[in-house]
Amino acid sequence: MKKITVNQFWDWFQTKSEYLMDVDNLPQKEKDELLEEFDSVLATYSEGISYELGELTTNGRKIIFSAEGDEEYFEDVIEICTNIPILDFWDIIAFKQPQGGKVRIKFEDYTLNSKDLWFMPLENQDNEFNEKFGLKIALKDCKEEDEDQLIAVYTLIEAMIGEYNCTTLLEYFELCPLSQKPEDEGFISLTQLPEFIEWFLNNIEDSEEE
Repeated sequence: MKKITVNQFWDWFQTKSEYLMDVDNLPQKEKDELLEEFDSVLATYSEGISYELGELTTNGRKIIFSAEGDEEYFEDVIEICTNIPILDFWDIIAFKQPQGGKVRIKFEDYTLNSKDLWFMPLENQDNEFNEKFGLKIALKDCKEEDEDQLIAVYTLIEAMIGEYNCTTLLEYFELCPLSQKPEDEGFISLTQLPEFIEWFLNNIEDSEEE
């Protein structure tokens, strides 16, 4: 249950807008207190969403609001990003955005590069409208029971196709060892995952029109 409305959140934000824009130049104590206050006020609006404050550029700053992949809080992200007051030099973005086919991430002890992994689409037999799919991901040094490796692979997929698509389209994924010739087994370079997503979404649209 929300303790403040989306308008009350933005009212607070407007009172702190100049300080947040210049946050890098604030004394460390003031910076920490301001960001802690941001965390607190945002949690009062919705406990399930987070934010990422972008770097200062000549165009200002961006803020990405995220549900951290939890679909239960997607409506909160959408609401906060569609009820924005007039804000000079602020770019407000809903959900972590797709970065494309060539992505490199680091999580705990794992550094993954999309060019080193392969994928195979898996049908979701439980979804009668076929609006979701699974993925088999092949990689070197596969450790199927290693939770950190699973999270690292998910983080890579999310970075490539974006938080919204990753949460709403990907039903499940599984890992397997990378063979000498993965293409002979039907695997596709993971760098082509964004193209697969585009094809998959087009298929959904076509089936809905029939």
